[in-house]
Amino acid sequence: MSKASSLVVLRRRALLTAGAGLLAAPAFAATWPDRPVRILVGFPAGGTTDILGRIAAQILQEELGQPVVVENRPGAGSNIAAQAVLRSPADGYTLLLGSPGTNAINPHLYANSGYDPLKDFLPISQIAEVPNLIAAHPSVGVRNAAALIALAKQRTLSYGETSIGGSTHLAAELFRLMGGFEATHVPYRGSAPMMTDLLPGRIDFGTDNLPSILPHVRSGALVAIGVTSAERWPSSPDIPAIAETLPGYEVTAWFGLVAPRGTPAEIIAKANAALRVGLSKPETASRMAELGARPLPGSPEVYQARNEREFVRLGDLIRRVGIRAE
Repeated sequence: MSKASSLVVLRRRALLTAGAGLLAAPAFAATWPDRPVRILVGFPAGGTTDILGRIAAQILQEELGQPVVVENRPGAGSNIAAQAVLRSPADGYTLLLGSPGTNAINPHLYANSGYDPLKDFLPISQIAEVPNLIAAHPSVGVRNAAALIALAKQRTLSYGETSIGGSTHLAAELFRLMGGFEATHVPYRGSAPMMTDLLPGRIDFGTDNLPSILPHVRSGALVAIGVTSAERWPSSPDIPAIAETLPGYEVTAWFGLVAPRGTPAEIIAKANAALRVGLSKPETASRMAELGARPLPGSPEVYQARNEREFVRLGDLIRRVGIRAE
């Protein structure tokens, strides 16, 4: 059976399981939630993932009428948080803020991530999407993707990213592969360490989440090369997409809520409905726009389809580049 066929089978099994769960839902599902709900976030407080987790928590709390708290469990690229949720009762009271790492990357990156994102979790809803931005130091002397690629083919440039195997790293590697050039990779653990080298020009260009790096572009300290979304990003329409130079290029960060396998479908449906309402409000869109994000209300099936697609695509990229977690 091909990889694509296997994914279709897994998806059908998950939907059948969810349907069976709805028919035989435990009594507690009808009254969920009647006590506080936890959302585990696999990164420290203050970052993009954490902020989006808190927006989701606020929406659920307002729409469902019970306290919803965010608990940060950083470590191992969010594997620790994912494993903790998987060990929790499948009763809707412990959820995970899923990220590209948990949903698609980590099983390819780690020798043993401790879970299978396509079988061990049930999707509730996407929350938001955030692009990355590739930016260069002004001393490099380029102002767009085509010029940077041309220069990189003439001499060896250096580039940084903020998380080994994360979306910023994969965005940089796909840019290099599709651009057809070699460059010196300088890994960093986070945005702040990379900026200590990128801002003074000790590395030539770098990739980071749009909200983190955009202020340095707006101040003139860095030059925007392009956003990593398929099209120009609504909150920064003046910045070209890399895909305008390299058609088909796209590596963004998408986030959403998932629950442990076995969670009754009635709970999944109730949480999804609450998120759809909250994510569709203008004030939510405005708050996310300040982060460089956009809300993504939708069905569990749409979320699962994206997870399956990116699991295959990003897994192939990780194998091509030969990335492994330390």
